[in-house]
Amino acid sequence: MKATVIWKHGGPDVLSYQEIKDPEPEKDHVIIRVNYCAVNHLDIWVRTGLPDKTISFPHVLGGDICGTLVDGFGNFRKGEKVVVYPAVESDAPRVSFSIIGGFNKYQGGYAELIQVPKRNIVKKPSWLTDVEASSLNISYLTAWNMLERSRCKKDDTILIWGANSGVGSAAILLAKAKGLKIITVTSDKNKFDLAKKLGADFVIDRTKSEVSTEVLKHTNGEGVNAVIDHVGSKTWPVSIDVLKIGGRVIACGTTTGAEATVNIRSFYSKEGQIIGAYLGSKSQLISLHRFMKLKRIRPIVDSVFELKDTSLAHQKMEQSSQFGKIVLKTSS
Repeated sequence: MKATVIWKHGGPDVLSYQEIKDPEPEKDHVIIRVNYCAVNHLDIWVRTGLPDKTISFPHVLGGDICGTLVDGFGNFRKGEKVVVYPAVESDAPRVSFSIIGGFNKYQGGYAELIQVPKRNIVKKPSWLTDVEASSLNISYLTAWNMLERSRCKKDDTILIWGANSGVGSAAILLAKAKGLKIITVTSDKNKFDLAKKLGADFVIDRTKSEVSTEVLKHTNGEGVNAVIDHVGSKTWPVSIDVLKIGGRVIACGTTTGAEATVNIRSFYSKEGQIIGAYLGSKSQLISLHRFMKLKRIRPIVDSVFELKDTSLAHQKMEQSSQFGKIVLKTSS
């Protein structure tokens, strides 16, 4: 089969499009012919490598998968369209799970075929295209989990960083459908307008204004009920600063770094909370599908690349020039 493989850590140039051996079925696993696999920041972290994480080479990235069952099992029939719940048991201590194609033994969806546990199979929502269905399993599920953990109610105000990213654009769509007031942050005029179209009530251009000042000005000095922070070290201090009393920072990513310096006094004096969110459960993925169908929400897809052009897709994500999901077309 054709796949995009990494043989070592590095830049986009280490992504090699080549022929590799087909996966061989194991007990309680199933083979899927991958149709589309969305790109996530996790793929970049695995490609570049992290100091405390190891993988075996060669390795195939990609956990955001929509495809077709090669063989049926249980209530699933051969040739049925499915999506993959991406969480698998983790080998790391004190970490409950990791993500398919990530820092574990499971090869990912940057390939024509993939083997996953049968328990990870979910029926593809019939009202979504294959491209759209591949976009939900990581960033949209994470955004859904973060919003649920925020405990925000209708008319509460939430700050969402990175309107153009997968998690950011997903959080805006879902938060709007929940009736929340949305403040978001972006970096250029085009993204500004797109964030407004998604449903953001107030958009801050971080290249022209101080985010803290603008948030407090817009909320009459009160701050926000919650912050969706998937950016990391550069945004954590601001995320805590703009909380109202009893507010929550929901964190899931470290795009700008994994270590942040925060004002502890500011945090405890407003009785704030910092809550981690790592993907979400399989039942949450199914409830997300139902919610999106009920609210008639479709995921935002920025672009679709051929599998052989994976390096270009990674470059686009690293340049943060997308708005929504970047997806790879893996089948011919």
